[in-house]
Order: sequence, then C-alpha cells, then structure tokens
Amino acid sequence: MGSGPASHRVWVLTVRRFAELAWTRHGPVRYVSVGLTPILVALLTPGWWWALCATGAIVGALLDLRTQAAFTRLCARLDDLDDATIRAAVNRHIWSLAAITAAYVAPYAALAFAPQPAPLIGLLFCAGTALICATLHVMTPAMIVRTIPAVIVGLAMNAYAFGSGFSGVVLAIMAGLLGVNAIMAARAGAASFGDLIGARLNAEAAAEDLERRVRERTTQLAVATKRAQAASKAKSMFLANMSHELRTPLNAVIGYAEIVQEDLESGETGSSAADLDRIRNAANHLLAMINEVLDLSRIEAGRLDLRPTPIDLHVLLRGAMDTVRPTATKQRTVCQVNIAPGVETLVADETRVRQCVLNLLSNAAKFTQNGVVALDARACRIGSVPGFAISVKDTGPGMNAEQLERLFQPFVQIDASHTRAHDGAGLGLVITRRLARAMGGDVQAHSKLGQGSTFTLYLPAKSAPARVAA
Repeated sequence: MGSGPASHRVWVLTVRRFAELAWTRHGPVRYVSVGLTPILVALLTPGWWWALCATGAIVGALLDLRTQAAFTRLCARLDDLDDATIRAAVNRHIWSLAAITAAYVAPYAALAFAPQPAPLIGLLFCAGTALICATLHVMTPAMIVRTIPAVIVGLAMNAYAFGSGFSGVVLAIMAGLLGVNAIMAARAGAASFGDLIGARLNAEAAAEDLERRVRERTTQLAVATKRAQAASKAKSMFLANMSHELRTPLNAVIGYAEIVQEDLESGETGSSAADLDRIRNAANHLLAMINEVLDLSRIEAGRLDLRPTPIDLHVLLRGAMDTVRPTATKQRTVCQVNIAPGVETLVADETRVRQCVLNLLSNAAKFTQNGVVALDARACRIGSVPGFAISVKDTGPGMNAEQLERLFQPFVQIDASHTRAHDGAGLGLVITRRLARAMGGDVQAHSKLGQGSTFTLYLPAKSAPARVAA
C-alpha cells in the first residue's frame, strides 16, 4: 500500500473488512469448534490430555476476544488516524493473532505424544486451523507468515506419530507440505482480498463521484430554473410596461386626430396645427419604440446588416448632442462635448453608431436634472486593435451594484417607476451593447448611487461589414 488519501482509504477498508470476516462471520463457528474438540479428546483419549486442550481453548478464546475488542476500537478510530499509526496498530494485532493461533494449536501438537486416536484428532484440528488461516489471515503477507508456523509444527508432529523412522519423517514432510499449501492458498486469498478491497474502493469512489455530479446537476438545474423564472417574470413585466408605453402615444394620436376632425367639421381650425404637431410627435415616439423592439429582434435573429463607411466623428458626436440638447434644457442640465486630439475618422455603420451614441445621451439627459451631461471622445486600443472610446458622463441619480449587474439584460428594467415616468421601452442600453459588440466593440458602465453614471462606448477604428448574431 502506498501513501496519500487513496492508500488511507484502502487501509480503512482492509481493516474493517478483516474485522467483519474474522469475528462477525467466522467467530462463532471458531469458538464452538475449540470448545467441543476437548470434549472429543476426553471421550476418545484416556488421561488428562483433554484438560491441556481445554486450557489452550480457554487461553486462545480469551486472547481472541481481547483482540476482537482491540480491532473494534481501532475500526472506530480509523478515520482519525494516519497510515503509519494504522500500520503500527495492525502489526501489533498480527502478533496477537499469532499468539491466539499458537494457544489454540499447541495442545493439539502435544497430542502427538498421546495414545491413539489422539494424534489423529490433533492432525485434524491442525488441518482445520490451517484452513482457517488460509481463509482469514489474508490481510497482509506478515499475517500469513506469523500465524501459519505453529500450525505446520502441529501438523508435522501429529503426522510423525502415525509412523516410525523413515515413514514417520515422510508423513511429517507431507503434513508440512499441507501447511505450505495453506500458505500458498493464503497468498492467493490475499490477492483476492486486495482485489475485493480495490473493487470496493472503486465502487465507493464511483458512488461519491455520482453523488457529487448529482449535487452539481441539481444546483445547475436550480440556477437554470431560477433564471428561467426570472426571465419569464422580466418578460411579463416588460410586456406590461410596453402595453402602457405603446398605448400612451397611440391614444394621443387617436385623441388629437378626433379633435382635429371635430375642428375641421366645425370650421374652428385655429389650434389644428398644434394638434397635428402633437400627433406627429406621438407617432414618432411610437415609431421609435417599435423600432427598438424590431432592432432587438433582428439582432437576436442574426439578421443585423452592418455597412461600414468613413464617419467624421466630430460631426456625428456634436450632432448627437444637439439632438438631445432640448431634452437636457428642459431638465435644466448643461451639455458638454470634449473631443481629444486624434479622434477623426471612424469606419463603421454610421446609422448604428449614431443610434448607440443617441441612446446613451438620451438616457443621460432623461435622468439628469439640474446637472451636467458630458460627451468625451478619445483614441484607445481595443485589445491589439486601434479604436475610439466615447464616454457619456452624467450627474444623475446613479445606480447601485445590483442595478449595474442587471443593466444590460434584455427585458429587465432597473426601475419600473422610472421607466413608466420617462417614455421608452427600456431596451436602449441592451440594443446599444449588442450593436457595439456586433461592430467589434463593447459598452461598459460605471456608476455610484447618488454620484452619477458613466457609459463608455468602445469601437474599433475600422470594422468589417457583416451580418452577425450579437
């Protein structure tokens, strides 16, 4: 046996298996045999030879029971002992087993000097003991070597008593060969015992591995179920909010259209132009939300077409800021644009880049009151590729770590009340990140609650045309 966890497990299984075989299964039969045989000696052999055999049986049984108790205590402590301690304890117990065998066998070896049929009884008893040793004493080679010599002596002495001179010697040698064969049988039994322990160890390892895999699969299933439930709930909430967001501008279109119709029928068209302007604004808002939903559907279906062209970033960024400036002005928010040297031409899909920048600026302007929205652009590297970093910083309410973690998940809105209070489908950031990744870049967010947020759009200086599933 080697060292390490596997070796320790083998020692534990070996000792417990031997204790089970030696006493639980074979112990009662052994005690009955050594208890009844002195009675046979008393019935068949004149003299006090039976008393010698009875004394050997009593001494051997007492040693046997004491060793059994010691083995039981050892088995109870195996998990807390190291290999060296277990080996030392087993070695002591093997010497005890040798002493037990000698105590059982010695009186029957002495029967070689008693009248017939005492030597036959002694020969049979020693042969039975050899069988027990070959069957049970197979835990280690040392156990075989130390317990069998007393049996061989008993066999040889009783066999010699059946002859005289040369014939006695031949019979003693043959009896000794029986003991040697018992040793060989014990060695074969030791190999089988080792194979049994190995198979048991492998079975336990396989069972533990299966149990571990079942626990892992159960955990994964629980996580997947939780995610599926969260996704289902998020989609339900999204649809509920979307139904409100879509109905609001649609009701405005219908309502103001009816007012314009009534004004035309009555001839009072003084406010019709303003009502038509409201209809146009509501329709544009409705179209923007529908486009967001369609954009996300196209991206998830892998039907997003990118057509890169050279873009003047100065013009695009300032134009995007001019677009959201009215919204910021209503919120009494200051708009700033800072473009670092080296930010010039970007080769990408102009429509999608503008959409990404507008989404970030619109969110910042929408949620910032009496503050600042700053648009910064600088050159950077995206891995080993040159690119640009476009940052949108605001002094709005900011977000905590939990909100940041859910920020870019589709159909998950950070705050339903904010989404309902501010027009929008809540898909802008999701679409922005997926568009950025489709163009070879990404969007990262940093925020602290109460201190504002920073969203940075990373784009390679040159992206390839493609139809991708982001």
